[in-house]
Order: sequence, then C-alpha cells, then structure tokens
Amino acid sequence: MRKHFPFVAFLGATFGLAISASAQVGGVRAKVPFDFAVSDKIFPAGEYTMVAASEQIRIEDAKGKPVAMVLANQVSGRSAGATGQIVFQCYRNRCFLRELWSPVQQNGRQLLTSRAESELAKEESGKYFAVLGQKPQN
Repeated sequence: MRKHFPFVAFLGATFGLAISASAQVGGVRAKVPFDFAVSDKIFPAGEYTMVAASEQIRIEDAKGKPVAMVLANQVSGRSAGATGQIVFQCYRNRCFLRELWSPVQQNGRQLLTSRAESELAKEESGKYFAVLGQKPQN
C-alpha cells in the first residue's frame, strides 16, 4: 500500500488541477455594478466568476472562493460572445441573476425563478440587464 501512495497522490493532485483548470476556462468573470439576488441571498456589487456546470452554476468571489452553487437549466438561442455574459432580471431596485452564457459552451444556463422574484414579477415587468465578461488576464 505504501508503494502505491505517491502514485495515487499524484493522480489525485493531477485530477484536481484538471478540474480546477477546466472550470476556470468555462467561467465568466465580470464586475457586477449592483447588488443582486441568487436564491433569496443578496450579493454585493463586485467582481465575480460564474462557472456553468451541467445542471448548476457555481459563483465565486473576486478571490476565487465559492460563495454559492445553484441549480440551473440549459437554454439555447443566444450567443455568449467572445467573453461570455451574465444576464440579470431587474425590478425597480432589485436585480436577480437570471442566465449565464459561457463563451466555451454551446448552451447557456438559466436559474429557476425565486419566490421573491415571482412576487415582484406579478407587480411589474422586469428589465433584462447583461454584464459582459472580462477578457482573461495573461
């Protein structure tokens, strides 16, 4: 068992790095200029990286620390552009994360509508607001 430990540790480290690198490639990094809600949790304006997985979106703060993971459905019919985009649905002074479009994935991800957003949508029509991703820094 001891003879195999370095090899197993090497494989684990390599696999972990591969997952981390592929997640960052598929992520959209952007400066969000306003507070926004995700699943009834409010996030302050700032820089975020959002990474689309098969049925979810992972949200990381400016330091790369995961701050949320939410369920999301695949959607099509829009182009992400070269840097991707993050789409919000805004009502009065409240904005909700709605969609994520990664430049390296064919389909986008759409979040489920929260209870708070549903209540606001009954009172007024929301406006879409897209934040474009930033070009990666070399």
